[in-house]
Amino acid sequence: MEGINEWLRGEPALAYLLILVLTSIIYKVAFARRLPILKAAVVYVVLAIGCILFWALFFLKFPMIEILSVTVVMIAIARIRMGTNHRKEQEGPPTTS
Repeated sequence: MEGINEWLRGEPALAYLLILVLTSIIYKVAFARRLPILKAAVVYVVLAIGCILFWALFFLKFPMIEILSVTVVMIAIARIRMGTNHRKEQEGPPTTS
């Protein structure tokens, strides 16, 4: 992973874009609510501005991309588990004959 990080440090625009995409996924899947289009645009602009801090921390050798990637995986696992539990609840308790 360190080789990828060193390569991304040489490509700052790509590193920022990757951080922005990962934080957008985390926001959209875990926290977003239905908003009017203008409010949603403002939220994403503020998110993009906030990603500058993550980007700076990445260049200070903090593992920001790894942390965001693990967060995306954890949210995906939680969503899958919630979906299976929700389906089991809708099916009802198993009947015993």
